[in-house]
Amino acid sequence: MDLTGCGLSDPQTQLADALAKRKLHEFRAALQMGAQPNLEDERHASIYEKALSTPGCAEFIEECLAHGCNVNHINLKHNKAAISYATDSRDPLNLAVLLRRPEVQVDRKYGQLAPLHSLAKNLTPENVQQVHRCMQQLLDYGASPNVVDQGEQTPLHLVLRNKKIQHADKLELVKLFLQQPNLDIDTSRNGQVREMLLAQHPELQLPPQRLVNVDEEIDVERLLRHLRDGDDSQFEQLLDKHKSLSDKDNQRNIQQEQYLPLLLESIKRGKQCAFEAILNTGININQRPREQDGSAVELAVIWGNWRALEKLLQHPELKLKPGSTLLHAVISRLDQQPLDNFCDHSRCFELLLDSRLVDINERDASGQVALYYAVKYRNMQAVQTLLSRGAYIGAKSVFGELAIEDMWPELLEQHFDSCITTNAQKPGDQNFEIIIDYKNLMREQPILQQQPLKGQPTPAQDEMAPIACIAKSKELRHLLQHPLISSFLFLKWHRLSCIFYINFVIYTLFTGAIVVYTLLKFHESDTNLTAIFAIASWMGICYLIIRELIQLLMAPKWNYFFSLTNLLELALIVLAIMTCKESSFDKETQRVLAVCTILLVALEFCLLVGSLPVLSISTHMLMLRAVSSSFIKSFGLYSIFVVTFSLCFYILFGKPQDQEQQPKPGAEKDDGFNSFSKPIEALIKTIVMFTGEFDAGDIKFNSVPTYFIFLLFVFFMTIVLFNLLNGLAVSDTQAIKAQAELNGAICRANTLLRYEQVLMDRKGRTGYLMSTKPLRWTYERLMRIYPNYLALRQISVLPNDGNKVLIPLIDPTEMRERNNVRFQALPTNQDCEHKQLKGKYSRIDNRTVKLALALIEQRSSGEQKRQRELDTERRLEHIEQKLEQMLQLLQK
Repeated sequence: MDLTGCGLSDPQTQLADALAKRKLHEFRAALQMGAQPNLEDERHASIYEKALSTPGCAEFIEECLAHGCNVNHINLKHNKAAISYATDSRDPLNLAVLLRRPEVQVDRKYGQLAPLHSLAKNLTPENVQQVHRCMQQLLDYGASPNVVDQGEQTPLHLVLRNKKIQHADKLELVKLFLQQPNLDIDTSRNGQVREMLLAQHPELQLPPQRLVNVDEEIDVERLLRHLRDGDDSQFEQLLDKHKSLSDKDNQRNIQQEQYLPLLLESIKRGKQCAFEAILNTGININQRPREQDGSAVELAVIWGNWRALEKLLQHPELKLKPGSTLLHAVISRLDQQPLDNFCDHSRCFELLLDSRLVDINERDASGQVALYYAVKYRNMQAVQTLLSRGAYIGAKSVFGELAIEDMWPELLEQHFDSCITTNAQKPGDQNFEIIIDYKNLMREQPILQQQPLKGQPTPAQDEMAPIACIAKSKELRHLLQHPLISSFLFLKWHRLSCIFYINFVIYTLFTGAIVVYTLLKFHESDTNLTAIFAIASWMGICYLIIRELIQLLMAPKWNYFFSLTNLLELALIVLAIMTCKESSFDKETQRVLAVCTILLVALEFCLLVGSLPVLSISTHMLMLRAVSSSFIKSFGLYSIFVVTFSLCFYILFGKPQDQEQQPKPGAEKDDGFNSFSKPIEALIKTIVMFTGEFDAGDIKFNSVPTYFIFLLFVFFMTIVLFNLLNGLAVSDTQAIKAQAELNGAICRANTLLRYEQVLMDRKGRTGYLMSTKPLRWTYERLMRIYPNYLALRQISVLPNDGNKVLIPLIDPTEMRERNNVRFQALPTNQDCEHKQLKGKYSRIDNRTVKLALALIEQRSSGEQKRQRELDTERRLEHIEQKLEQMLQLLQK
């Protein structure tokens, strides 16, 4: 098939033509151009399957495996595995390509026939040598010679019944089977295979006869062999006999340990009847085999055996080991092709999420949660499912990574939209509520988690971690304006605002007192007034000392000293004490200390004012930070030219004092600053000139190079670079003004994050004082929106009643009954009582309410549109059916 008449072939067509013509180089070229060997045609057959079933295609199969094909590939339409396709080719080389890979299922049946059965059933005089080699390869790999078909015949039974091949060829095949140490010729069809061997080949030495009907010969090895051979009915009979014998001998504990390999093997092979029979023996499903790391439930997840997993999760004695990370294991296998018809990792994923024993936020050894791996494997469906089930998006790993860092912004926003619902009332009703669910923003404790040991506090939770990550990410920060996030910040600020404003008022008074005291002290004003402000300054210093000591004791070990703000506050306390204390320093040193104190006081006060939740103030503070940061980064690079020109001016104009001419009578003496006489003064003078303050009249031009260097400085530094820096500043300010509301949300998020970081580090560890009950209770009241015992993490807003905010409330008597359980099942919104927030922040802002209403209206209109589209599709299908009926009537 040529495209556009240019001789360019479709890669998929070229792949099929190369296989048909046995041209390996063209086959490789088509794979390089993007052809897919797993792609099925209209007959549900792929190139990979054709290569497997065609003799002489071993090299083509190698190329397919190298380009992503699976050795355990299964055609879902025909339920046929790759090993069965390779067996159909009767080519030992084709089969050898698969068997060189590990974990090939050599006993998987197709049409009730295992690969050995298929070879034995299609045995002819023409292919006897190829079949012999194929059987030998399968048996050497570990294929069972005792597996039976629908007629309870083994492969050796089919070989003995074949009358087409010659006696010598049959003898070689019989010897091949007799070399297998685990061959059973007595169980199938009541020993018919042994009778046929004695009749056809009496000269051969046969294995000892097995005593089938003797109970003493029933052991675990025999049970395991019958389980692998697929004889379910006989396996259950032998299991009952073995169990009854063990009960008679009082060996029940030994029996349970012996049955564990049987249980695991039944899970691997999908033998559901055998699995349930073993489970009914009372086996301990929580024990682990010595040679393996996984338990029965973990093995069911790995193999995707959802029926076995469902039975295990419903078992009353199941106890999951902490750190089992079942969700992590199944998420990594969701995109894998099923190995058999009983494998369904998607169903296992749903069963684990529905189980009350599985914690959706459980961490693995690296601290990662299931949501992180769903994002890592780019499985959008799994991410949506985890989010809808309440997965916490702020879980941090040991490396400080969050699950939402690489999440799709559109998907996260879509999920946030789904967290805003109503109480199904009409929008105009007085009782109409907007329900905002925070299930993903706050981590819920596992249902069966026990209380911490006596004397140990409950672990601290960083509720601002996901919002801080959103604020830092350029791709996600627009979600701060989402009603879900903005209302959450509103509640957090409602809890914390009292601390902020108390600190703001006290620090404002301290700032005014110490500034006035410093001015009065150095101007030697009224001593009584100076004493009053001195006392006020010392009171402010005492407050700062107490505040920093509390932060130091509350913060985790050494975490306090890693904050630049804390270090500045410590320096401020030291300088303020030195300024207010009557020290023995000279006047000049005291003035320098006072200046440094005032600068630090002003800096701290500016940062505090910038944290106010006022849009105009936060915007200007952000503009100051952005412009300062941009100027420092840019000037750090351009300072190379400043230093260069300062050295040039020092060399050209900085003559020694003895070479300078004596000043004329009446003229002012040059202080050296404008003459570039010293390198440091030349650098300072150059920086001043960079701003446009030249004082060119004081510069002595002696030659043409001096004029050239000065003009080059004026053009390149003052006109070009200085205006460039101004342009960058204007650009930054315009960008900040364009998203003023978003920047206000970022400021509020950063302020709340700073207060939480005072109490805990990045790993959630707290300081010494936080282990005491009074401070822990204070922390719960001030920092957390909801207490731990409350499972319903949501609020209700009444837009038709002044935007009142309602939060869930649980009866105190019910709380006392729940002391042994950290959290209960989610109550419905109709059954949950509410209470209204009190004070200034009892009503949420209008902008958040309007955005929430807009989202609800948009979702409602979208659902109506989808419903109309479905109705239209149904009508079109109905019309097509009627037209077909009319056409059939006309044809008759």
